[in-house]
Amino acid sequence: MDPSNPVPPAPSRRRLLAGGGALFVTATAASLLAARPGGSGPDDEDRGREASLPGAPPAASPASGWMPGAAKLPLERNFVHGDRDAQRGLVLHVQEGEGSLYERFNTPGIKTSSHFWVSRDGETEQYVSVLDRAWAQVEGNGSWASVETSGFATRPLTEAQVDAVARIYVWGATAHGWPPAVSEHPDRPGLGVHAMGGAAWGGHDCPGTLRSGQRAEIIRRVREHLPGGG
Repeated sequence: MDPSNPVPPAPSRRRLLAGGGALFVTATAASLLAARPGGSGPDDEDRGREASLPGAPPAASPASGWMPGAAKLPLERNFVHGDRDAQRGLVLHVQEGEGSLYERFNTPGIKTSSHFWVSRDGETEQYVSVLDRAWAQVEGNGSWASVETSGFATRPLTEAQVDAVARIYVWGATAHGWPPAVSEHPDRPGLGVHAMGGAAWGGHDCPGTLRSGQRAEIIRRVREHLPGGG
């Protein structure tokens, strides 16, 4: 997100809070499970595997593009059905504000959205299937999924946010082939940042140095919870 255009808090929406502690993924289930409880893109609606912990939310087909355990809030507009040409990984954004982005992203004519949003407490909302094109990083929209993180570029991701982004990534790795690696270039799959796309991605510094630097820890946690250690 462009830090010069902060996003005001949106009205509260229903959310699903994960509960229980650390990530847990088995080689047979290859799914992302609940963890302890515990954003806007600048540019450009309805689409997991079997859970292996008691009480975990029922999973949809991995081909659906919707992550089990995230609050599913499908947008009615501001994205394109299908139109993904690759699954290179996940792009990290910073909201430059607080509160759910559903209302903002669902506003007619806003022309911006992301696949996921993560609160400071680790609550995760999904607005767009990863099989559909969200409007988060201009030319990067066709190849990359996106996650907005509540807060500001001058403040690091909270511990709960680091866990939540790792949970999203473990799901994406098992269901959609995202590699457990940090990416610094649009052509290199992994966990990237908005800024790495340069002018073609809107020319933003998002999510800032602090949050960009936390990707190594996120990927470390991802590898711990992939079958075979990633």
